[in-house]
Amino acid sequence: MASGNPKHHAHRKTNVKGLAIYLIIAIIIIAIALYALTYRGVQDLGSSGNVTISSNGTVFILGGVEYAAYMGSGSTLYISKQPSFVNPLMAVSLSKDTTIHANYMSKYADIGVELLAVNGTSALVRFITISQSAAVAPDSTLIRIVSTNSSATTTSTISPTPPKSSNSTKSGSTTTTTVATTITTTASQPNGYSKALSALQASKYYSLMENYSELYHNTSYCTSSLYNKTYESNNYGVPPSGPQTYKNVSAFVPFNMSYALNDVSGPIYRANYTTISKSTITTGTALSMIINSSDGAISNVTYSGIFAGTNESTLYQGYLSAVRIGGACGIYIP
Repeated sequence: MASGNPKHHAHRKTNVKGLAIYLIIAIIIIAIALYALTYRGVQDLGSSGNVTISSNGTVFILGGVEYAAYMGSGSTLYISKQPSFVNPLMAVSLSKDTTIHANYMSKYADIGVELLAVNGTSALVRFITISQSAAVAPDSTLIRIVSTNSSATTTSTISPTPPKSSNSTKSGSTTTTTVATTITTTASQPNGYSKALSALQASKYYSLMENYSELYHNTSYCTSSLYNKTYESNNYGVPPSGPQTYKNVSAFVPFNMSYALNDVSGPIYRANYTTISKSTITTGTALSMIINSSDGAISNVTYSGIFAGTNESTLYQGYLSAVRIGGACGIYIP
C-alpha cells in the first residue's frame, strides 16, 4: 500500500525492497499534504465563495457543512460531505461560466457549482448555497451519485454495502457484481457479539472495507486485454511495462477480502480483515481492531499486509481513485 494509494503497495514492485521504497515515498507525500492542510486550515466559504479544487482533493466549508472535493477527468467534480466514509460521493459535470444546480441527497438543488477557470490538474470553482424553499430544479443530467452507503443505487460497479448474497451479471463489456464479505461468528456471548458487530458497522472502517472487498472481488472480471486498455486510457496512451504489466499486478492485488469477529475475553472482541492474493506478501491480515461490546469503543487499530503503512484517509483516497477509473480493473491502475 504505497504512494498514498492502497493499490500501489500491492503491486507496483515485485519485491519487498521495492514495496518499502514506495511506502516511504507515500508517507512523505501524505505527511506534506496533511501538514499543508493543517497549516492553512479549512477554507470557510460562508454561503458562497471560490475555492481551488485539485486532483488530489480539497476540503472546504460551505453553509456550515464541511465538504471534500477533487477534480476528475473531463471537468468532472467529485464532492462528498464529511466524513466521506459515511456520506455519498456525487459527481458533477462542469462547464465553464455555467452554474450547475446540484442536489446533494435532497429533493431540490441545494448547491450551485460554477467552473471559473482550469489550470492543469486544478480548477477554480465557485460554490453557492441554495435554499430548499426556493425549489430550484437540479440539473439531473449533469449530476450523479457515484456511491452511497445507505442505498443500492450506484453508477459504478461497486456496492458500498453488499447484500448477504453473491451474484454477478454480464452485459456486453459491463459487469456488475455484488459480493458479500464473509463473516465468522462465535457461539459464545451472542449479546456481546451483536453489540460488537453494531459498533463495527457504525465505525468509519466498515463501509470502507466493504468497498475494498467489492473492488477485490471484481478483479476476477479484469482480463489482460481489459487491463491494458484501462491502463492506457489513464496513462496518456502509454502501455504498461515492467512491474506494471497485468501479470505482475494481478499477482499482488488481492482477489478476496473477508472479515472475522471473534470473542477475545468477556466483552472484548477482535475484528480481523484478511486478504487473499497470489502473493504471500499481500495475503493475510490487512486490518485488525479491538472492540469493547460494553461501550462500543474501538481501539488497537492496526494496518498490516497490503494495508501496512496506511490509514483510513489514504485508503479512502485509493478507493476514490479506483472508482474514478471504474471497471473491474480500477483497483489495478495507479
